[in-house]
Amino acid sequence: MKRKVLMGIISIAFSSGFIFSAMAFGQDIKARIKARRPIILELKAAGIIGENSAGYLEFRGSKKKNEDVVKAENSDRKIVYKKIGEKTGTTAEVVGQRRALKIAELAKPGDWLQNASGKWYKKK
Repeated sequence: MKRKVLMGIISIAFSSGFIFSAMAFGQDIKARIKARRPIILELKAAGIIGENSAGYLEFRGSKKKNEDVVKAENSDRKIVYKKIGEKTGTTAEVVGQRRALKIAELAKPGDWLQNASGKWYKKK
């Protein structure tokens, strides 16, 4: 029950923009994430990156196109997950794992995702 409540809070926080508007650090991170989105979507569509089970982007092969963008995105996600964890009484790791589940749910067909056991698959 506690797990479902936490997942619901995290999901609402991300989908409503709460974490970005309610937290002081939010506006800068929101702008950076929004600016990177087109590049990230392009990398996902090309199969260069996928979403891992910890809630971060990960390269799927040896091609490391736009590595700086991927590193910056993961860095901002880490900050966001930590802040959500502090607000909800959990860890950044748990927040990231819950976010990974939501990302997988919202992913487009053809996106690479990693399940909890570490296996990569393309969403159908």
